[in-house]
Amino acid sequence: MEAATLQKRSGAVTSILYLDGVSVSFDGFKAINDLSLTVAPGEMRAIIGPNGAGKTTMMDIITGKTRPDIGEVFFRDEIDLTQLDEARIANLGIGRKFQKPTVFESQSVFDNLELALKCDKGPFASLFYKMSEDHLARIEEVLNIIRLEDRRDWLAGNLSHGQKQWLEIGMLLMQDPDLLLVDEPVAGMTDAETVQTADLLREIAKTRSVVVVEHDMEFVRALDCKVTVLHEGHVLAEGGLKTVSENPEVIDVYLGR
Repeated sequence: MEAATLQKRSGAVTSILYLDGVSVSFDGFKAINDLSLTVAPGEMRAIIGPNGAGKTTMMDIITGKTRPDIGEVFFRDEIDLTQLDEARIANLGIGRKFQKPTVFESQSVFDNLELALKCDKGPFASLFYKMSEDHLARIEEVLNIIRLEDRRDWLAGNLSHGQKQWLEIGMLLMQDPDLLLVDEPVAGMTDAETVQTADLLREIAKTRSVVVVEHDMEFVRALDCKVTVLHEGHVLAEGGLKTVSENPEVIDVYLGR
């Protein structure tokens, strides 16, 4: 990586994600307003807040879709994300799952995971590609993690909505990201799928950092992690769910509605 894309701060690596003083405006409206946030390596973090609080814009900034007007955004303490495009950021080890699942519905569950393998996808390599034992073992491992072992040969289009969400999470895991950004994963899920998704994300968070944007408070409770409340583009409160739920400002602008 070019030296221009790196900015090393002093001290040991202490964060997987670091935002400080970040602001961005669209047509005069401040979507993000002096936002500061730190996520530690291996941490699960839930992001909540009312519509328009800046949650999606924050994710866009982290993944390079939107550049901030001012502020610092660092990955692994030293990589300046504001200097990189979306493809470079994805290759660094940041995976993003949008609310609506995007899987290859005409392909099997197994084939979807194989297509997502982190390997040389150049034309020459693809021409002579043969799955290695390591790649097969990785697919089997991810099938187990996302609870779709018994659906491996199903067409992805025949999966339930929740299972498609799990498959897309699995496709991101095939890229072995250090940081996984997940946007409203349980929207439209059954109660049983919601419970299983909380279990799945807690399992994933044992080996990598996970940031989850969500509105379902029972699901956030099941994640059992630190919660950040956004409002008008900045952090309104942080802490355990019980702590932020009892915050008068949070009740007024979000939970009390």
